[in-house]
Amino acid sequence: MLKLCEDIKEIDFLMPDPYAARISALAKTYGFGQSFVLFWTQYVENEPVAAVSRIDGNMSIFCSEKTDFEELSAFIKTVGFSSLACREENMNRLGFEAAKASYIVKYNGAVAPADPCIIWDYDKKAVYELLCDCGFEMGDYGAFVADYCSKLNKGTAKLAAIADSELKACASALFVGEKSVLLGAVATRKSARGKGYASKAVTALVNSFSDKSVFLFCRNDDLLDFYKKIGFESDGRWAETVSY
Repeated sequence: MLKLCEDIKEIDFLMPDPYAARISALAKTYGFGQSFVLFWTQYVENEPVAAVSRIDGNMSIFCSEKTDFEELSAFIKTVGFSSLACREENMNRLGFEAAKASYIVKYNGAVAPADPCIIWDYDKKAVYELLCDCGFEMGDYGAFVADYCSKLNKGTAKLAAIADSELKACASALFVGEKSVLLGAVATRKSARGKGYASKAVTALVNSFSDKSVFLFCRNDDLLDFYKKIGFESDGRWAETVSY
């Protein structure tokens, strides 16, 4: 049975996982009872076993070993989505074909002192422009800054930047959940590459969440070795598909 959530306690069962981080952070940011963001929990024999969030049609799914994938798949197809994101093995079990996929990495390194060059706030337009220049699919700036600032204000996102007269590199905790954090939007200006700036920004964020499990999605398979060098290890694969 899938039940529409009305309170954050209904997703307290979520375990450390990148998709749990997404769902938990969205719930903490936007709350319940709004039409543009909805949350559901699946129960099997009265035990919560899966969770779904959908914000503006973009759906994220957390699954446990006890998830009823047949029921969950039928529900997703009934509700519909503009994009669907979950672990690759769960995408397959739900019967959808991934449009893109790559590695999930989880931090397993040592906690180190914060680098003094890190700036914990920076001009959001400069961040947006750097991400666009580095090939991220950003969409409209207004939508980006509204969502990003909402999460920053609620403590469900965090920015780490390195800059002098201009922004050199940045990384973000995009979703700060109850037990886990999902990092992303890691970018370095072309003229500043090869100096370890991205590593410093990512490491600073990891160190600031030492009480939580920290995950990151590699944009492509080639980045796996880079993240392993700074303390991450492979933790499966993420997958996304579009429109149903």
